[in-house]
Order: sequence, then C-alpha cells, then structure tokens
Amino acid sequence: MENRSEGLPAEQPVGELEEVAHFHGAMLTGVTVSHRGRIFVNYPKWGDDVAFTVAEIRDGEAVAYPNEAINRTDSDDMANTLVSVQSVVVDPADRLWILDTGSPLFKPTTYGGPKLVCVDLTSDTVKRPGFRAAPMWVPALG
Repeated sequence: MENRSEGLPAEQPVGELEEVAHFHGAMLTGVTVSHRGRIFVNYPKWGDDVAFTVAEIRDGEAVAYPNEAINRTDSDDMANTLVSVQSVVVDPADRLWILDTGSPLFKPTTYGGPKLVCVDLTSDTVKRPGFRAAPMWVPALG
C-alpha cells in the first residue's frame, strides 16, 4: 500500500486561539475583523429577537454599531436605517461594508430596504455621498 500523505504539508499549530466573545440567543451570520483588530458581527432578522442587526464586539459584548439609531428600522425612512443585515466585510482600505437585504423574515422588500452601506472605521460614520449605494428595490416575485 502506497503512503499518499508523504510530502504533504503537516499540520502545525500557528499561534494561540483566543476567545473574544460568547454568543447566545440570536444567530449571527457574519464576522469580520478590521486592520486594527476591531471585530464586527451581524444578526439578520430571520425570526430571532434581534435588538440590533450590526454590532461591534467591545470587551466581549456585542454593542450596536455604528450606533443604536441606525439599527432601529424606521419604516418611514428605510434607506437611512438598517433593516436585516446579512453580511459585514472590512475592505483593504479598512472600511466596513454592510449588506442589508431589507427583508426581515424573508418577506418582500420595500423601497429603501435593500442597500449596501459603507462605514468609515476612523470616524465611525456612514460615508455619503459616494460610498453609500443608492437604495435598491426589487418587487416581490410570484
């Protein structure tokens, strides 16, 4: 019998695992780390009780990010509040990109709900104009 593992890289530990937070309750679907080590997570509104849909981990706790106000969905101003964020990503320029499906509980979206939002991690502010995509809207199919 031939040894096929010969010549393959061996598993070697690299660094140490560090526990930075425990998550209980609402399911998160995204985790990203900035170039300065800040950790961001998101909780889509798929049925769990979600107090905020984007958070930064600070001292092991999830804190609404970039602030509580933008995390409070405003049905009269969907384009300027977060609805149900599915993903967060930090780019090479150390900006946080937030993908908001605008669809809590997988329901049809309304104008202003789905959007791509960019947050400047230096000032913790939503960038506009130029980095905030125009609100997208796709009518429900069916």
